[in-house]
Amino acid sequence: MFDNKESFRNIRLVAPDDSDYIAFLRRMADKRPPKLGESQRSAGEVLGGLVEQCVRHWLSKIVDLKPDRILCWEQRLHNGRYGTMYREIDAIWQIDSESLCLYEFKLTHVDNMRSGVGIRQLNASADTLFIDSSWSYVLKRLVYIDIGRVEVLDNLPVVSANDEFAEIGVIWVSPDDVNAAALEIGVELPVDWTEPESREGSVEDPAAREWRQYLAEDKPSTGTTGVEAGDTGEIAPDSAIALALKRALRE
Repeated sequence: MFDNKESFRNIRLVAPDDSDYIAFLRRMADKRPPKLGESQRSAGEVLGGLVEQCVRHWLSKIVDLKPDRILCWEQRLHNGRYGTMYREIDAIWQIDSESLCLYEFKLTHVDNMRSGVGIRQLNASADTLFIDSSWSYVLKRLVYIDIGRVEVLDNLPVVSANDEFAEIGVIWVSPDDVNAAALEIGVELPVDWTEPESREGSVEDPAAREWRQYLAEDKPSTGTTGVEAGDTGEIAPDSAIALALKRALRE
């Protein structure tokens, strides 16, 4: 838990299409142009974004996902002023009026899964939410693609996607489930998407042009200040602009 809770206020969850959040993403993306060129992106980033859409669709058929999944709060900065911070949570299930379940999706290597990659993001989000007295229970779920099951951390329990009791657990999603979800929502995954080689190098990304065009439009970007490092969000659920902006922020 955070030592200085007084530095945090106005903790809330907003939708990915929240206007202030969109303005924040535009400013961040404008400051961080792609390093690989106008239409090149890391293959791992592109593939990760596509798989994330599929896993979210798969999960939505098991639990009722909350549309507001962007964690927002105001935090006191070094100058004494408050800045608005954001962190994307891959999926949230509101179990009841005082309980949430947070999901962190990862398509990654076996060694990363063994070390519990994603737990840091889950812990930080849960700690922030606990400052708000509205939430008494926040469950945490690491969601890994089943490309080779391993023991995660100190043998974290494997749980079902709709488990309401374990404080923390691991959910394994089969590649077949991801492929089925991709077919249902019209996402085209590479044939070898489960292989480590599919995440190496760079690929042509047509969405980058749309991102550039969007940023070039003369739109106001007001309403938020501050930068939350590490996690990102989106313009509208699963849109091309969303994926481009998310990849621009993932450094």
